[in-house]
Amino acid sequence: MAHNLKDVYEIVHKFVGGGAIMCGRKYASEELTWDEYREMLSIMQPTSNLQPNYNIAPTHIMPVCIWERGQTSLQPMQWGLIPTWAKDTTRSYMMTNARSETLEEKPSFKNLLKSCRCAVLVSGFYEWKRDGKSKQAHKVERSDGKPMILAGLWADNPVFETMTYTVITTAASPAFEPIHNRLPAILEPDQVQTWLNGQWSDARTILKPYTGEIDIVPVSNDVGNIRNNYPELLSPIALMD
Repeated sequence: MAHNLKDVYEIVHKFVGGGAIMCGRKYASEELTWDEYREMLSIMQPTSNLQPNYNIAPTHIMPVCIWERGQTSLQPMQWGLIPTWAKDTTRSYMMTNARSETLEEKPSFKNLLKSCRCAVLVSGFYEWKRDGKSKQAHKVERSDGKPMILAGLWADNPVFETMTYTVITTAASPAFEPIHNRLPAILEPDQVQTWLNGQWSDARTILKPYTGEIDIVPVSNDVGNIRNNYPELLSPIALMD
């Protein structure tokens, strides 16, 4: 039975809440401005106010950078890729992330590799570290304070008239392995054009575990509830021994 996007909303959030999948939550703080978009992604669109989102979850709409008419541009897209051939959105919760190692094998992704690559600018992302039956939320940011550029793929489904995207993941870097065995594919600004518009043979070489320095800071597990969306989610907490 087909489900509309509202039907699948609750399914998605029950599945990803509390870190059930890699990179199931991101955030864009009030410090992520149009200046950052211009500097990091060479976006030349007119300026506009950007609303912070401290708990970006699947089904949320984000400005996503694609290559269009010979330049970078932003398109509002829903997080959770719905393949172009899909007639049912129930599979969208499985498309939040895409493993870099199997992109060329998966029917949902392989036809997007040539011309449907995208970049998502965020302040950072959340991940949960498991310890036995318990888990603790952490925020993950670049140590240099710059926004993160995440590599992704996008699709435009004609049935639902919805543009959607997925975030690509790689194996974890040594610094991130204690938290999770997967890590979003993080781009440097000088890699963006190759990723968006280069030949796939060149773009695929970018998808390697991130080697830059990152800060991994414990934060409140309140971020696990999608209804919580406020700056205090980013505040560090002290962990009990």
